[in-house]
Amino acid sequence: MHPTPVAGAAEALPADNPEVLQFIHERWRSNELSELDRDFVRVIEDTIELLISKRLILFTDLPPKVQEKLLRRKEIRQRTGFESRLGDGGDDIIPL
Repeated sequence: MHPTPVAGAAEALPADNPEVLQFIHERWRSNELSELDRDFVRVIEDTIELLISKRLILFTDLPPKVQEKLLRRKEIRQRTGFESRLGDGGDDIIPL
């Protein structure tokens, strides 16, 4: 099955077909997991920032690849205005 028409596809199924419904359900679950993963990554980032701000760890204690990824994600969020959409002053950080 394909979510959009494909040249050469010879068969069409009604929307209430069990195979179609299963296909839609699986795609929805996959999208839901991807969204949860993105949210969880942000939770991890916020946790790392909290640990650093409380001086429980140093940024330089993190492996170089982790440092790079954190800095890159922060740069992208700032450049795209992602943080400002969530709120100023850390409103997007989950309170503990």
